[in-house]
Amino acid sequence: MMIAIWIIAICEVIRALQNVMQIHMLKHDTGARDNAYAEFVKSLKQSDREYVRMMLEEFVKQEGKQP
Repeated sequence: MMIAIWIIAICEVIRALQNVMQIHMLKHDTGARDNAYAEFVKSLKQSDREYVRMMLEEFVKQEGKQP
């Protein structure tokens, strides 16, 4: 009986550590996620023509930097 209680206690500690890690990762990534949301909303305000032109310019910039 005592062994079962120790096993349950160890599993609960592991579960708590996993939850802490997930919360830490969630808080650590908040800035990048907010930036992605803002860029998405900004892209919705553009016309399709402007969006495609911007994406092509970005693609050309990235291709120009690569060897």
